[in-house]
Amino acid sequence: MTRHARNCTAGAVYTYHEKKKDAASSGFGTSSRRLGKDSVKSFDCCSLTLQPCHNPVITKDGYLFDKEAILTYIITKKKEHTRKMKEYERQLKQDEEEQNEKLNAENKKKLDKFISTEKNIISTKVPNPADEI
Repeated sequence: MTRHARNCTAGAVYTYHEKKKDAASSGFGTSSRRLGKDSVKSFDCCSLTLQPCHNPVITKDGYLFDKEAILTYIITKKKEHTRKMKEYERQLKQDEEEQNEKLNAENKKKLDKFISTEKNIISTKVPNPADEI
């Protein structure tokens, strides 16, 4: 009896089955799959709304859009942009007010410290490091 099919992994040929198995386990390589009907849009449908076009417009790259869909998209994005800009400006103003508030509080603290030290009859001398040398 021969040892046929005993050491089947010792072959010098990299088989189709081994290639497929390695590609699937590593995640690299090409994988081909069939696309379903729901993943491919119809020929006469808008790329934004996926509905049939009433007033079609085509781009240089070959994308088909409905003119009304483009205009509504532009208007909504413009409104969203203005809303975000107003919110950003409000946030900047609030940050500036907080910064001014901190600065005023710091100045008031320095002023209170100055007034309290000037009101004392006896003041404590602040040690000067240059005098010690």
